[in-house]
Amino acid sequence: MMFKVLLHKRAFKFLEKTDAKTRKRMTNSLRELESFPNVKLDILKIAGEEDTYRLRIGKLRALFKVYDEEKVIVVVKVDLRRRIYRS
Repeated sequence: MMFKVLLHKRAFKFLEKTDAKTRKRMTNSLRELESFPNVKLDILKIAGEEDTYRLRIGKLRALFKVYDEEKVIVVVKVDLRRRIYRS
C-alpha cells in the first residue's frame, strides 16, 4: 500500500524559495517516500520522537511524520541542516 505524501505549509514555503534544481531533487526524494519504508534514501528515526523521521538530501533535511493507519506521511519541515533541528 502506497503512502500519500503531504507537505506542511512551512515545508512548502521553503521549497518555493529554493532554486529549481534543488526543488526538483527534493520533490523527487519526497515522491519516493510514497513507498516508505521500502526506500533507498538516507532516513533516520528521530530519537525521543514518536513516528518522526528525517530525510537527508545533501545539505538539506526534511522532517516528516508517518501515520501508518491513515497511510499518510506529512513533511513537517524542510531546511538546511544547521537550522532544521531548532524549533
